[in-house]
Amino acid sequence: MANILLLDDEANVREVLSLSLASLGHEVTAVETPQAAYQALSAQSFDIVITDLRMEGENQGLEVVRHSKQLQPQAIVLLLTAYASAETAVEAMRNGAFDYITKPVSRAELGEVIERALATKQSSQPPHTTKPIEEGFGTLVGESHVMQRVRERIMRAAKRDFTVLITGESGTGKELAARMLHEHSPRKHAPFVPVHCGAIPENLFESELFGYVKGAFTGAEHDKTGLIESANGGTLFLDEIGEMPLQIQVKLLRVLQDMRIRRVGSEHEIQVDVRVVAATNRDLEAEVQSGSFREDLFYRLNVIPIHMPSLRQRREDIPVLVQALMQRCGGNAVDISDACMQKIASLPLAGNVRELENTLQRLLALSDDDTLDIRLLDDITQATPKQNDISLARMRDQGINLDTLLERIEKSLLEEALAQTGGNATQAAKLLGIGFRSMRYRMEKLGLKEDK
Repeated sequence: MANILLLDDEANVREVLSLSLASLGHEVTAVETPQAAYQALSAQSFDIVITDLRMEGENQGLEVVRHSKQLQPQAIVLLLTAYASAETAVEAMRNGAFDYITKPVSRAELGEVIERALATKQSSQPPHTTKPIEEGFGTLVGESHVMQRVRERIMRAAKRDFTVLITGESGTGKELAARMLHEHSPRKHAPFVPVHCGAIPENLFESELFGYVKGAFTGAEHDKTGLIESANGGTLFLDEIGEMPLQIQVKLLRVLQDMRIRRVGSEHEIQVDVRVVAATNRDLEAEVQSGSFREDLFYRLNVIPIHMPSLRQRREDIPVLVQALMQRCGGNAVDISDACMQKIASLPLAGNVRELENTLQRLLALSDDDTLDIRLLDDITQATPKQNDISLARMRDQGINLDTLLERIEKSLLEEALAQTGGNATQAAKLLGIGFRSMRYRMEKLGLKEDK
């Protein structure tokens, strides 16, 4: 949990972001003006400061960034802007910002940026102050034969300092597996730094991973430690490695070969000691064949492969998962009827544990008493209408062309993915096998909105 100062002059934006941050478990102090922000910074300590760029028509956010770093140098500053560009990023970092967030921002995207910021902050502290990995649901739940094999494989891999590639569908617990591997490895007292490759703008990928030196580019007025260096001595978790740009893949391969990095703008190499664990929901071997992923990097990453089974492959674990998720959702006192539990266990659950959690949250929201009944489940699992038959005759009958038909199909699939993930665009993109930026573009094009 972090103590966050939020500055935005729009009341509705402050309210939405405050609720999102609070739901992620953070303490939020929301203010309307820079003056109120300075007063708050003088009165209490904050882990993170989030400030809007434009207030009252001016770029006052950059001034807030500068003052924040002066008043509380230890705080990580994030810039919130609807006018993102490479120039904005450089200017923000020049003034001391860690990163910028593009409006509109989803709860999931906000959580990823906060997690990355906190990981960087945590890695700069002495090892004994590193926040421990959460216990309880922070472990892999399930006693099925397939999950027992997965845990055994993780425990064996933890003892060896080789790279690990974790594969599996979205929502199967790949990050939990990576955290479990780190926690049982000799590196457990060092940082665990998670990096979501799909959440980093392509033009900032190199500086985020490798850092930069003062004078590397216009506005680089101080040295910055990259995420790889932040994980020194510990574990670097590269989630959704399939979304890493090809030019960065080449540089990562060099790190895996030599354990050396070079900050952007530097002539000197830095020796690092990190264990790399990567994860993907894509078929990287197919992407190697298509040329979108480097073959040499694939084999460097795939030294110890671990595959996370889908929930459909271990349905016997669903009851214990339901109980664990209910406690996580705050519904540990709620009873679930046998019929309801059987119906839950028979759902398609294409989104795996993430979809199961979303279903339980919706059931809790609709429940009027302390029992979850099958009637509630029936209300929220209505069948999605089937796609129209695709044929030239039907197109002629409906008076539509190919572009219109493809747009209808695309919109229907996006709506179905958003419905399965409770309106979470980041997770819906994973279900569809596309990047978050592609998902956002398609949603804007088709007039779809995300539930925040």
